[in-house]
Amino acid sequence: MKENEFMQIFHALDCVEKELREVGDNQEKRQKCYERLLELRRRMDRYVEYWLRFEERINEMQDKYNFSLPDEVPESFLQVFEQDLLETEAQQPQEELVKRDIKPVFFKEDNEACIRSFRRGLGFMELAMLDEAIQEFQQVVRQEPDLLLAHLCLGVAYAERGLVDEAMRELRLVQALTDDPQTGAIVHNTLGNIYADQEEYELAFKEFSKVLELDPDFAVALFNLGAVCYNLQLYEQSVGAFEQVKEKFPRDWEVYFYLGKGYRKLKNDQEALVNLLKAAYLAPQEPFVAFELGLLYEELGETRRALECYYRARKLYQEQEEKEQCKGEK
Repeated sequence: MKENEFMQIFHALDCVEKELREVGDNQEKRQKCYERLLELRRRMDRYVEYWLRFEERINEMQDKYNFSLPDEVPESFLQVFEQDLLETEAQQPQEELVKRDIKPVFFKEDNEACIRSFRRGLGFMELAMLDEAIQEFQQVVRQEPDLLLAHLCLGVAYAERGLVDEAMRELRLVQALTDDPQTGAIVHNTLGNIYADQEEYELAFKEFSKVLELDPDFAVALFNLGAVCYNLQLYEQSVGAFEQVKEKFPRDWEVYFYLGKGYRKLKNDQEALVNLLKAAYLAPQEPFVAFELGLLYEELGETRRALECYYRARKLYQEQEEKEQCKGEK
């Protein structure tokens, strides 16, 4: 892997940004820019996969031939991963940090294996390899039991994996030992996700509301709150939440999908149609968007368009099933 390959990717990124500035509202040209960005992201994802395989081989060789390489972590490494957790405190005067007993996260100087496990755990989480991530974070927790960031990451990984009891244990531990609002927001958001997965929407509503009390700019929690409000039939609150999220993520098709469903429940057919058409444009491959659009057209008395949407939804469902079958056969 040559350094100029990465330079080429970043150069291409600059070119796309320049083109986006110039194309204005030309949707066809903007769509081409988005497709180029997706391809660049896929290229970078492949590099991450190779990096993980390389790390695995290095660890195997160290165990097999009984040696240890120093794990050279960039000086800013930990600060990068702490940024989301401690951003508010980082902007405060040092005296205030001491007063609140907030200390920077660190590893013991000689614990290179622990640093390596933590880094690998984060990499595995990025790739949704949750079992592997859990194993790495468990190692960190065993070696550094006072490191709350590791407990937090382990709790989030457990939650994503559906291991509710284990997730609750780690998250409640972090919750009890920190008064940092950013950390608390992440804990409450993860708890909200757990309750939502269990269809305990009222409990989820409380958790996501607490997130936004701690961090009003936590856009993911705002999205989650909108979805929970929809499931609780609080349609006006759901639409209000998603309208705010739309300002932050104007290209997220799910936002428009939920807005369309919410406005449809509120009998605002015009807004429902506008948002569902936007969702269909952004995600033409999603069958339930086409189906929801069909339901709306049927209510509007446009039978032909409704049938076209139903046909498209059925075709997309079949294509997805065929892809799943092919994966299963492999």
